[in-house]
Amino acid sequence: MVLGLWFVLGMVCRSDAVVFLETADPARNTSTPGDNSGWQYEGKFVGFLGVPIAPHFFITAKHFGGSVGDVFDFHGDSYLTIAIHDSPTTDLRIWEVNHGKPFPTYAPLSSGVADLGATVSIFGCGAQRGSPVSVSGEPKGWEWGTTNYLKRWGKNVVTGTMDGGSSYGELLHCDFDSPGIADECHLSVGDSGGGMFVLENGLWRLAGIHLSVDGPFRLDPPGVPFNAALYDRGGLEELTGDPASWVSVTETAENQPSRFYSSRISASLSWILDVTQQSGTLAPESYSAWQRLYFSPAQIALPGESGPLSDFDGDGIGNLLEFALNLDPTFSERAAMLPGNGLRGLPRVRVESISGEDRVTIEYVRRTSASGAGIICTPQFSSGLNDWAATGTESVVPINPRWERVKVMDSAVASISSKRFARLRVELAD
Repeated sequence: MVLGLWFVLGMVCRSDAVVFLETADPARNTSTPGDNSGWQYEGKFVGFLGVPIAPHFFITAKHFGGSVGDVFDFHGDSYLTIAIHDSPTTDLRIWEVNHGKPFPTYAPLSSGVADLGATVSIFGCGAQRGSPVSVSGEPKGWEWGTTNYLKRWGKNVVTGTMDGGSSYGELLHCDFDSPGIADECHLSVGDSGGGMFVLENGLWRLAGIHLSVDGPFRLDPPGVPFNAALYDRGGLEELTGDPASWVSVTETAENQPSRFYSSRISASLSWILDVTQQSGTLAPESYSAWQRLYFSPAQIALPGESGPLSDFDGDGIGNLLEFALNLDPTFSERAAMLPGNGLRGLPRVRVESISGEDRVTIEYVRRTSASGAGIICTPQFSSGLNDWAATGTESVVPINPRWERVKVMDSAVASISSKRFARLRVELAD
């Protein structure tokens, strides 16, 4: 199996990427998923992807190359590379950028505790699904199609780990299942360097950097080898083993999906923190730093597009509120936070029975004081929409170092004869 991976890695090219189970639409998922699950941390580098992980460093795959002096494009902002730091035991490569221009914020890193079995967000350079593959009339999946180099996203589930040997280290792998989850996707070798993000402790964190896929395959009797995203390899031959040889995959009643593999970040965490001289704590994230995750320099120069009082995506929620409530300012939505365990969304206002009395409550997520947000959130209550007052009893549930969940109970008793309203006021501290 490991040698099969080596064979694929030898094909260093910018070919095909995210392939979907549900559709062949080339425009599928070519814009933000809107859930802050890692899209905002992906930048472009020599035709592939990379992820900022420290003020002067981004991480990607080693095998596709690149040279010092190449430029990393992060949302339209250019960062000049000045040094390479290669992992001695994996395919991970950390690039150092000009210290005169640091990344204002960067991706959190997975500790590994939530990786296995997790539904993860997958990012790649985009491609179209190719011709269907079938054996004796039974559909098996699709060959890789025409490359369009568009960044796309999909979802999958981490099914386990694999030892990639002394050159590739510990790998996370996902199966291309049918039926799969919503936005089920597979990757190809051209997806190298893209990120796999996992939701850990209420925060999307970088868990893997894409390395390789199963294959190539051929029909039996032997035909021309091809690369493919297969939800069932049964009845085909696959190049694998050490030494490399074609092995027949026995047809069974159950599907035997092909897999893709990503270098596991948590297995290299000590090396990453040593190279980047970081402690593993989250990056401070002010409004101006957050802007750089979603807007280009040209857009940031226009307050009417990216300013705190603007509504870039036209959903009726100003950019400052999007920042305060863990929303994506480039994705139009008006979702309210799920009470009790929500991680993002508009404040939830309800009437609840508390100790035998009806009380208006407002519940929302808030950036912690330690996160460097530089904002002030003030829940207020009113009887007539013109006499707002910051009254009530507050309870706080920590989520992670960057976010907490806040619930405030109105000090007045709610009744049919007396109306009560609630709102959340958000201000920049400066």
